[in-house]
Amino acid sequence: MEHWRGISYFPVLLRASAGGWRLGRRALGVKVRAANVDVERVVLVPILAILLALSVLRLLSPVEHANGRLVSVLLAVYQVLLVAFYLLTVVLLLSRSPAKAKSQGLLPRVAAYAGSFAPFLLAFFDPSPAATTMIVIAVLIQAGGLAFTVHALATLSRSFGVVPQVRTLVRTGPFRYIRHPLYVGELVSLAGAVLVGPTWLRWAVFLLTAGLQVVRAGFEERLLAEHLPEYAAYAAGTKRFIPKVY
Repeated sequence: MEHWRGISYFPVLLRASAGGWRLGRRALGVKVRAANVDVERVVLVPILAILLALSVLRLLSPVEHANGRLVSVLLAVYQVLLVAFYLLTVVLLLSRSPAKAKSQGLLPRVAAYAGSFAPFLLAFFDPSPAATTMIVIAVLIQAGGLAFTVHALATLSRSFGVVPQVRTLVRTGPFRYIRHPLYVGELVSLAGAVLVGPTWLRWAVFLLTAGLQVVRAGFEERLLAEHLPEYAAYAAGTKRFIPKVY
């Protein structure tokens, strides 16, 4: 009798095992889907969309600068470029191709996000008084750096990423001469923002950002060299930040 009772339980055990297998498969599917989530889209796109909206509002509500009409016009040009930058980053994050490889570990991610958002620390430190001529020069540098950044970003196109990732090797536009034109443009623009009213604390923000970008560039280069055989030849023929210098 016990033998037959065991056999009668066998279909129940089979159904339970099958149910457990299906549940395990569904759980595994959830894990795989979670692993495939593009964190940069989830985290950065909303932040950048807010910054884009604020930039548009500021562009549509211009304020005459105390240092004259020329400074006001230059700041308006800078604001147009800022809108273009944020719009382009949002579009490229949403439309970019899947990554072939990504940096592992916490440090590359910390360097990437800290390098991207460190310039916002400048808002916490008031500028020192500066002459109108100095402000004009500073805003020109700021706008020129941002224009170069937008150009580099448009050239990078769907290969754009924040955390070090591998998609395709871009060798056109400013990438023909330096390996990290995006960071160069951002640092030039930040230098212009500091020069509007330089203080030691504002220069400290610049140096912090520059250091983070150097570390970030190093992580990117190692990842690209590991996964793209053609990267070694490209790196040998270009400099990191300054053509023919460094």
